[in-house]
Amino acid sequence: MSQENGSSGASTNQTDTLFAKMIYARCELGSAFTLAILSPVTVLANILLITAIFKDPLKYFKKPTSYFVLGLSVADLLCGLFVEPFFAMYFLGRYFLASEEFQAISQTLFLVGSVISTASLNASFVMVLMLSLVQIIAIECPYRYKTWVTKKTVISCVLVTWLYFTVYSFLPILGLDQIVFFKLNLTLHSTLISVVLAFVQICMYRAFKGRLQHQIITNRSLSRYDSTNSPNRSIGNKHPFRKPVRYRTFDRNFIIMTFYLAAILLFAAFPHIGVFYFFLYTETTSIQEELSLNILLRTTDLLLFTKVAADAFIFAWRLPSYRKSLEYLIRGKHYEVETGV
Repeated sequence: MSQENGSSGASTNQTDTLFAKMIYARCELGSAFTLAILSPVTVLANILLITAIFKDPLKYFKKPTSYFVLGLSVADLLCGLFVEPFFAMYFLGRYFLASEEFQAISQTLFLVGSVISTASLNASFVMVLMLSLVQIIAIECPYRYKTWVTKKTVISCVLVTWLYFTVYSFLPILGLDQIVFFKLNLTLHSTLISVVLAFVQICMYRAFKGRLQHQIITNRSLSRYDSTNSPNRSIGNKHPFRKPVRYRTFDRNFIIMTFYLAAILLFAAFPHIGVFYFFLYTETTSIQEELSLNILLRTTDLLLFTKVAADAFIFAWRLPSYRKSLEYLIRGKHYEVETGV
């Protein structure tokens, strides 16, 4: 009787394991098709954004912060060009049991994509963080903005960021243990940057809200002043409530766009970080648990790649000047306008 129960239990475990493997295989297949859709969308959207930055028919991207945008767009473009198609090829080869030669090639490309993914995703996190910090400076320290946020400073930050993460992403190839590499990346980069970014967003929101309230009070003061002031007042006299220098760096659309970039990044990052901590620091007791964690990893990976595809659309949605730039580029028009920043 006990032998029958034992064989029955073993058969049940085998069935559960096979079912879990089937679910994971379908998860990889679904990931492959999703990445195959996201890849061209990501590439096209970021090529348009990079072209708009370089051509810049409205002179909107002349400000130093545009280099952070460019760094973010390059990171997203690399994901769309290499990471997403390489991952999709690898998953398809595994699901359809392709030839050994194809699987060997796809596995090599998967490793290459992993290296690029580590560098580009981490760099994109830092670009959004730097954009957020710059917006706080623009709101709270407008008089020092042009001293602190210069073209040279921004380009240096972008290049150092890319250099650091490029070197770091090659550490497993140079001999660092992969688990140690994952743990360091998860703690020092993904977690730390995301937590700091969340804190910075709170500070930026408070500063932004305070500045909007200040503008409302100033506008009301202007209205009262204009209503009581003589209509024959000299045009050359300065208005006592006007402070044009103080608001010159205050770009409301750009700040809101940065909010959305950070929000979608954090929405995608925190689930992935949580699952990855379980994956690295939890001992699984069965194949089913391990496969379940891998399914969650694949799912949260897709959240990150969806974030990558969405970045350029957030620019188009929240920046009217970017939409107009695209319109002029597509129609072949040329338009000259000066910006205050």
